[in-house]
Amino acid sequence: MNEQLVGKASHIATLIIRRMQNKLTDDEWTELETWLREDGENYLLYEELMDEQRLGQALDELHAVDHTQAFEQLSQKLMLPPISPKRNTTRIWWYMVAALLLIVAGGIMYILTNSGSATSQMPPPLVTAQKKPTSDSQKAILTLCDSTVIVLDEVSNGPIATQGNTIVQKKKNGEIHYTFSAGKKQYAEAYNTIQTPRGTTYQLTLADGSRIWLNAASTLHFPVHFKTDERRVTLTGEAYFEIAKARSTTGDKTFIVHTREMDVQAMGTAFNISAYTEDIQSSATVVEGLVKVSGRQSDQLLPPGKKWVATGETIDVTDADITQETAWKNGQFIFRNTSLQDVMNELARWYDVQVEYPQPMPVLHFSGEIPRHTTINRAIDMLALTGGVQFKVTDRVVKVLPAANTF
Repeated sequence: MNEQLVGKASHIATLIIRRMQNKLTDDEWTELETWLREDGENYLLYEELMDEQRLGQALDELHAVDHTQAFEQLSQKLMLPPISPKRNTTRIWWYMVAALLLIVAGGIMYILTNSGSATSQMPPPLVTAQKKPTSDSQKAILTLCDSTVIVLDEVSNGPIATQGNTIVQKKKNGEIHYTFSAGKKQYAEAYNTIQTPRGTTYQLTLADGSRIWLNAASTLHFPVHFKTDERRVTLTGEAYFEIAKARSTTGDKTFIVHTREMDVQAMGTAFNISAYTEDIQSSATVVEGLVKVSGRQSDQLLPPGKKWVATGETIDVTDADITQETAWKNGQFIFRNTSLQDVMNELARWYDVQVEYPQPMPVLHFSGEIPRHTTINRAIDMLALTGGVQFKVTDRVVKVLPAANTF
């Protein structure tokens, strides 16, 4: 048997055991992640090994094995310290470690020696949590290509799913990260969807390296891996994009964000898109690079600092206040002569409240800055100080009243 393969299998097995014990160092976790990305079969084995019920069954099957002989043989391969005869519990512990290592290393050796014979069928997605949230769930969710739903706040850091040649991971900072592993197997194009509820933002990195920040009450539909020269995603709500440059045999790959009002095309660009269905306006703001915005049967090429705005059937291109447009990403509300309805729509999405307006609705505009970490009561108190309007909060309903009214 190839000693190099045995050594690699034993080393990876030891890392997986340490992962089971939650004892991996940052460097070891990085090394394990690298191995997981090398081949989809690696990740399949990893998920099987992390299944406690399945692992327990395997251990039961090994119960009849001569533990002392198995351990002595494995110790010679892995150079494990000799067992202590002082306590039976210590001996039993090492027997369990030996059994675990035999299972893990055996699976890894099978993959290493049979990597060229895998079939081209897509394996079923593997997830840590598959419980579908209720309709009133207020947690970010990821929907896989087979409609499996993952509640992102309820899964541990590390690999959470595999989609063809792409591994989906949750980083320590909570970010979702897609990593494509170029292997011999190829899979059909697959799409995932991430949804943020009211009051929550989320960050993800796509397989091409593009980074996306999703604002509250937003949805992004995207391929797990971009197989063509056109990289296309669909957005409802608001998101900030930092697009990674990507090359193909025919040149740079374009990146297109599709919304109900526009297509925003960019290459190596940073921009913000706001496209909530309840808002009067939809907009695209360029922070870096150039974008082409297509909408209402017209195309506009926008440089940094410009904003494309669609209001009803009207399209305008104006100078952008970048700080205001991206304030949500930095934990702020910034209003610059913003209409009452637009202000209350932002607050409603963040604080998860319903807003009731008087009839007729007052024509008011607000300017100011409010930290997002403040309470809804404090936020509306600051708005009321500007005059012209008052608020009444009952449960999760905010009533907007003319300033002359009393409660």
